[in-house]
Amino acid sequence: MSNKMWGGRFSEHPDAIMEEINASIDFDRHLYRQDIAASKAHAAMLAKQGILTSQDAVAIAKGLDTILAEIEGGKFTFKRALEDIHMNVESRLAELIGPAAGRLHTARSRNDQVATDFRLYVRAMIDTIDEALAAYQRALAEKALAHAATVMPGFTHLQTAQPVTFGHHLLAYVEMAARDRGRFALRTHAPASTRARSALLRLPAPRFRSTARRPPRRSVSIVRWRTHSTRSPIATSCWRRSRPRRLRRCISPASPRRS
Repeated sequence: MSNKMWGGRFSEHPDAIMEEINASIDFDRHLYRQDIAASKAHAAMLAKQGILTSQDAVAIAKGLDTILAEIEGGKFTFKRALEDIHMNVESRLAELIGPAAGRLHTARSRNDQVATDFRLYVRAMIDTIDEALAAYQRALAEKALAHAATVMPGFTHLQTAQPVTFGHHLLAYVEMAARDRGRFALRTHAPASTRARSALLRLPAPRFRSTARRPPRRSVSIVRWRTHSTRSPIATSCWRRSRPRRLRRCISPASPRRS
């Protein structure tokens, strides 16, 4: 017997190992809210366009609400034989309202359904992460206020730098979380201008000044090649670095070594 959901042309049932690797219901069951919400919106669109009758649209909406209540109440049975959340919901909807459930797939492919559900799920998870980041910022800000006068060394490249306060150090992480939240907002809420997005992504990172002696802005490296026989210089290659950061190479004949 073939899979009744997609294997109409097959005379035999898939192998057990194929059923095991093909089922995704163990993890995509978490998309049930998004799957039901997208299906309700699609049914409403079909009814508005005159493709579905108002009776079918009402029946589909009520059936989907019933399925949502069953899942949230722990009364829904997920079947691995139906492979994914979409087929589980569709099968249960057919049990509840009959042939009208099949009309829900009018003008919508399975790929459309998967892409829509996944996008809605990601947006919902971003909102959850944003709330967690906001709580993280508040906790850091409170701790920073308590340590506004606690002095600690700053570090740059694992070297001690100018002294800062522990509160100031904690506020750096508050700013990092703010940038993450801003990037999430650009992708989930009202579209921002290209200039605003570029400004957010190009914010410079704060820098410390190291306590070590800084090298001079202008440096010269001299390399001399010698022959194996006389060990005397035959050429000098000079690399000069100047502002802006450009390298100028000067090749000159061998000259006496300067002290």
